[in-house]
Amino acid sequence: MAEPIHYTSFPGFDGTSLEDSFVLEIQATPSRLNITLDLMIGWAHPSYRDPLEGEVACFRKAVIEFPAVRELTWTRQSIIRPAVDASGEQDWGGIDALQQLGAVYQLEGDWGAIEVVSQEPIVRIIGG
Repeated sequence: MAEPIHYTSFPGFDGTSLEDSFVLEIQATPSRLNITLDLMIGWAHPSYRDPLEGEVACFRKAVIEFPAVRELTWTRQSIIRPAVDASGEQDWGGIDALQQLGAVYQLEGDWGAIEVVSQEPIVRIIGG
């Protein structure tokens, strides 16, 4: 059986830390899965900027898009409530794992576990 491929090997994900990021919204619709998050990125990432006042690292609003979804299973959706930060923004925790095993991308976090068969995920920074 093949070894899973870690997300940092996916194009555009190098220099990101999903485990230290904050999921703001998950949208699963026919043929698409979008995860909006405050993405933690390191200095080597092309979208890096100095941390804003009050930030311990560089966080950028981003969307992880899984295009052309053919299958999606979302399990362990729990009744947890989102955390609320000082600005009133809600988050659902981080992405504890994102890996590819064969044709399936597997994601896990406090919000549950998702298995999705799609084209390769794309990470897109939103705004400046």
